[in-house]
Amino acid sequence: MIIDFHSHIMPAFDDGAKDAKMSIAMLQKSMDQGVETVVSTSHCYPMSGRDITEFTDKRQTAYNVLMEAVKADNAEIPKLVPAAEVHLSCDIASLKGIEQLCIGDTRYMLVEMPSSLWTDEVIDRVYKLSISGIKPIIAHMERNIVQKDELLSALYMLDILVQVNAESFAMPVYKKFIGKMMKNKLIHIVGTDMHNLTTRPPDMEKAHKAIIKRFGSDCWEYLMQNAETVLTEGELSYRRLRSFSPKGIFMGNLFAK
Repeated sequence: MIIDFHSHIMPAFDDGAKDAKMSIAMLQKSMDQGVETVVSTSHCYPMSGRDITEFTDKRQTAYNVLMEAVKADNAEIPKLVPAAEVHLSCDIASLKGIEQLCIGDTRYMLVEMPSSLWTDEVIDRVYKLSISGIKPIIAHMERNIVQKDELLSALYMLDILVQVNAESFAMPVYKKFIGKMMKNKLIHIVGTDMHNLTTRPPDMEKAHKAIIKRFGSDCWEYLMQNAETVLTEGELSYRRLRSFSPKGIFMGNLFAK
């Protein structure tokens, strides 16, 4: 089963699909690439329990609009799983109702780290979330390579999973980083982070080809199995994580830039 774990397909909700017509087109393009399930992770910037309630209400409204359009067009789309891309804008573990932002009925949550330089407080927020009963999945981890090595190391020591965007597997700028992360069992989930049909389109096929070419088909199957395990509330424990080495590349220090 091919699962896209990161998407912005709810119509007119965040900076993703501008309307239901675009949502359907994005989802159908995903289906053309073999995607069977799409996790809908609209941006959420919670600072209070009220923010969470407003988000979930608006998400449901957007979902209803999409489903009405799907029915009117007699369109076929992948299975959708409600979730959010939750920005670590505060101590989110302390917010009332934070569990409503988890992925489907699971205790996993897609978390977007700050783009500014991290401090110890940022890592502490992730730690508090991880011990609250919610397991963070760090969104598009490759964007965080500018952060201090000691803070990256501290993050990797926590009970987290890591998601990388599909297009990044084919981008030279991330080649070294992804190679080291794969060897050290630190990439677990793939998502397209699709927002539209042009500049940030569904491109799971690109990741599929790049991963198989560089790491082998076993790696692709492993990443898809991880996604399925998360969605079925299976325990993706450290003992089940696997290492994959790029072909013909010497692996050095994990945290070297």
